Amino acid sequence: MNPNLEKVQALARDLRDDKESPRKPRETLGGYALAARAVDKCRAALVGWEGEYYSNCPLDQRWLRFTGIDYGDFRSFVATGATDEHIAEWIGAHAKKRSLTEIELWNTREGAVMIS
Repeated sequence: MNPNLEKVQALARDLRDDKESPRKPRETLGGYALAARAVDKCRAALVGWEGEYYSNCPLDQRWLRFTGIDYGDFRSFVATGATDEHIAEWIGAHAKKRSLTEIELWNTREGAVMIS
């Protein structure tokens, strides 16, 4: 996969100096809580706009472990400039297969996490 940082920059949130924030943990992408937030932080890190946020932080790692997705693979795909829609499709193709009930229970628990 070829990186396209111009596309990434067009999609990225500027997380420096409280200009913008990543999406809340409860917001889903590809059917998973925490995923949209992980995408926002990854895009920002790729273009140097991460500010005080960290891509692949412990919160992101909780989602990655649950889905069985490798961070390096995730970051490489995000770096192509993929839209949220394309990332959601990619997550669906690469995540560990789980029942909808199991995912919903996980989303309820993880989406309620408090961010300080």
